[in-house]
Amino acid sequence: MITWEASLTDFAARLERQGSRRAPLAPRTRTAYLKDVRALAAWIDAHGIPGPERITPSVLAAALRALGWSPSSQARALTAAREWLGPLFPPGRSPAERLERPKVRPPLIPRLSQTDAQVLVESADSAPAPAKGVRGALELRDRAVLEVLYGSALRRQELCDLELAGLDFEHETIRVVGKGGKARTVPLTEPAVEALGAWLRHGRSLLVDRGGPARSEVFLSVRGRPLDGSAVYRIVAPRLRAMGRSGGPHLLRHAAATHLLEGHDRNEGAHLRVVQEVLGHASLATTQRYTGVTTKDIQRQLRRGHPRG
Repeated sequence: MITWEASLTDFAARLERQGSRRAPLAPRTRTAYLKDVRALAAWIDAHGIPGPERITPSVLAAALRALGWSPSSQARALTAAREWLGPLFPPGRSPAERLERPKVRPPLIPRLSQTDAQVLVESADSAPAPAKGVRGALELRDRAVLEVLYGSALRRQELCDLELAGLDFEHETIRVVGKGGKARTVPLTEPAVEALGAWLRHGRSLLVDRGGPARSEVFLSVRGRPLDGSAVYRIVAPRLRAMGRSGGPHLLRHAAATHLLEGHDRNEGAHLRVVQEVLGHASLATTQRYTGVTTKDIQRQLRRGHPRG
């Protein structure tokens, strides 16, 4: 019988090799899967099961309930358990495959109006006079971060991973590497082009660590290192709180998606497929979540276009 630790070691190795997956798992997903499986194994081991080959569907279900995870976390853990236990059982007989996946309700998309988004993005240069030196460089960086997050609907990590070689000012686009290492080209808004240009011309060089390695990333920390996700959160969240709102960088991505669908200043909104490409969604069903917050726009189009409108 395989031991708990041996099975977990084997599972970690299989995650690293990606198995037979067409698209590689993101590092964060691999980490989450391994963390979930270790928690399940610890609970089941503590309840007297001698090894993973003795797990039954009822034991696994009890572990999922007892760990107090939300339905979405249980669903992810069950997916991880299927990967973990699959080789230990005949095809289709793994206890994880014999359990129903928990029903997960997609969370409501938070709403940020077009006016609110404009106020938030422009809050980065609300000081009466521009600062100089490092403080001024950080102000230029923060404005560029906000403009790119909102203007191009990026995920937080996508923004952190942006590289200088991926900027195309001639065509006003950026090359983004999204989930699963999938690259896409995303347009830049005019304000984002201006903010990026100002940051690169007048701000970035002040933060470059001249004693450290050359940096290819667009955005840098005050110490000249690549910007990380927590730093991006600290750029966005306090500005949202000042507006009486909660949330972080992803709220700007939500806002960009809904505002693209709504359209602006009497212009028609973008087609759902276009928004899907901009966001980098593998499935149109994911993008369709954003249509629920554009009811007024849908009603307006129905009344204009339907013969009984």
